[in-house]
Amino acid sequence: MAAGKAEAAWAARRALVEGAAATLDLVAAACGLNARALGERAAREGWRVADGAGPTRAERIARVHDRLLDRIEREQLRGENDDAPLDKAGVAELAATARILAKISEITRDEDGAKEKQLERDADIAAILDRLDRQIVDLARHLAAEMAGGDVHGAGAAAGEP
Repeated sequence: MAAGKAEAAWAARRALVEGAAATLDLVAAACGLNARALGERAAREGWRVADGAGPTRAERIARVHDRLLDRIEREQLRGENDDAPLDKAGVAELAATARILAKISEITRDEDGAKEKQLERDADIAAILDRLDRQIVDLARHLAAEMAGGDVHGAGAAAGEP
């Protein structure tokens, strides 16, 4: 039982070091504390508790990219220092991870491009609507000027009014 708690504490510590959101549950696990007790103390002492939203997708991808680069560099250094060939399974794993990361980056880039195009379309539509609004106002003013300067009573007489 104690070994399980120790493993959980180390897993929580690692998650925090690697950039996970510092939630009360994760901090409590890392410190070997009861999460409820930690929350009560935080509330009692007025701690500012993070919302636990965590990093954005771009930040998470960047973090995975950095870890992959670190692993590749370690493997290269190990191979250079040992003068031994790189582990075939390790190289295959790194290559697969790199391909997956490249695909994720490509998908994210496509989504960002679509968002940018949508913003451009929205701006174009807004400009068109602004021009239409100005034309409607101009037409309304022109019509009002014609009605005010024209034969307004003639139109009333035609309708049977004196």
